[in-house]
Amino acid sequence: MSEKIDNQSYFNHNATAKWEHPPIVVAWDFLSAENLGALLRVCDNFGVKKVYFVGDEQNYKVSKIKRNATTSFKKVDWQFVDKDSISEKLPKEVLKIAVDTTSESISINEFDFKNLPSSFCLFFGNENLGLEDEVIKNCETSIHIPMIGDSFSMNVVQSAAVVLFEATRQSIL
Repeated sequence: MSEKIDNQSYFNHNATAKWEHPPIVVAWDFLSAENLGALLRVCDNFGVKKVYFVGDEQNYKVSKIKRNATTSFKKVDWQFVDKDSISEKLPKEVLKIAVDTTSESISINEFDFKNLPSSFCLFFGNENLGLEDEVIKNCETSIHIPMIGDSFSMNVVQSAAVVLFEATRQSIL
């Protein structure tokens, strides 16, 4: 029977795949500092190197972000930006992908992450409303998570974990 081992020891001794061009994540107008921290941790888990928080930094307690991010607080490059300057921060060649259910969204299991022509950026909307229509219109495509249960939404950090896992599974695992 197998024995539980320390995660850090396991992953330090077993090579893991790495992104050639890691995805970028944009958290659009999140309401909760705890979700910002949890998102940093999930992004770190899946090799995301850059996260932009769109919103006013004054609305969040950094201590709550740090508590939920744990060590990822210092491992992921993150910053707050305002709505008008996010487009200037993203590389010109990046494919902008809205993660939200839209009239044209593609299920993540049908979306081809592996053969994207360039790096990509995933936009996640706030906990109550998702992404604003204007943000979705400024993205090249939109994707959604298929749901088979009776609830048709999930916590934004859970959705980020699901989407980042599928992108990782298709692209580098």
